[in-house]
Amino acid sequence: MSFISINEIDRLINEDVPYIDLTSWSLGIKEQPGEITYFTREDATVCGTEEVRAIFDRLRIETRSIISSGQKVSAGAELISGTGRAQDLHIAWKVGQNILDSCSGIATKTRRMVDVVKSCNPKMAVLTTRKGFPGTKALATKAIMAGGAMPHRLGLSETILIFKQHMNFIGGFEGLLNKLPEMKTECCEKKVIVEAATLEQAISLCRAGADGIQFDKMGVEELIKAVDVLRNEFPSSVLLAAGGINETNIAAYAKTNVNGIITTSLYSAKPIDIGVKIG
Repeated sequence: MSFISINEIDRLINEDVPYIDLTSWSLGIKEQPGEITYFTREDATVCGTEEVRAIFDRLRIETRSIISSGQKVSAGAELISGTGRAQDLHIAWKVGQNILDSCSGIATKTRRMVDVVKSCNPKMAVLTTRKGFPGTKALATKAIMAGGAMPHRLGLSETILIFKQHMNFIGGFEGLLNKLPEMKTECCEKKVIVEAATLEQAISLCRAGADGIQFDKMGVEELIKAVDVLRNEFPSSVLLAAGGINETNIAAYAKTNVNGIITTSLYSAKPIDIGVKIG
């Protein structure tokens, strides 16, 4: 399924072709029949083909073949192909290519990092932050999910996640400890997760009713010790690691026994080299 609406599909098309394809018009080829094929020049985890198919549909291009998002492919594999008028094929060309190379790049990097984590702990999740490029959330979210990760938090309305910035308005850390029992009563269907800087803070928060702890920028060895203590006293607590985690150190953090590793690095993935044949 496509993660973006028809209105968004139209916006992407119109962004690249606000009026007409002047080149196809000038060459007099716009009505000629042809075929378009997107393929990858490198091994990849595919993402975005459903959105390209939606672009095809809007431009009256008939889809002939498609590989679903989430599948691993080898260099040379055809991802999606279709037939239609030359003008419509050229309108679809770059819009579809931009989606496929960016989304597949994120999905491919995500799959690599997920595989590293799962090899250490099959029950540990890889999660992504909200720190993506503005306007790309839907496609970026699909891409990380196609690669095996999950969004940590899609927006402020979704979860309760308390940072020190919130505590500044309620009397600091002690004010939060006093507030937690009331919050747990009012928000009985929601888990309350709090960012903590030290093990001591985490213990106090769990005793006050917090359902989970997000450790920010805590070193691996210190985190391992903190997790061991908390697992013993609060076995049902959700424990998360965040801050500066990327491909260079995720293997080390995967050994900490947290429930999930939170990263922003997936959004900066190198695009996959996607080729396009038209004719």
